[in-house]
Amino acid sequence: MMNALLNGIVWFYLLSPFVVALFLVPWSIEDAKLRGKSPLVVSLAVVLFFPWGLFAWLVFRPNRTNAAGSKRPFRLEDHRVQ
Repeated sequence: MMNALLNGIVWFYLLSPFVVALFLVPWSIEDAKLRGKSPLVVSLAVVLFFPWGLFAWLVFRPNRTNAAGSKRPFRLEDHRVQ
């Protein structure tokens, strides 16, 4: 009984980083698109180098681009109703 419980705990700790990394794929794809970067490169870096790839993307990711695709950052004043 104790051996089965211990095996379950070990498997949980070994597999949980992989499950978290798989849930980060859709987020990293959308975030890369919002910031004008390649979704494939960003998602591969986040998953293959997890957790360091995630940390690097969070630290070094560029500012968001607007819908038109220009490099101007989002400003709330541009979207307020007069």
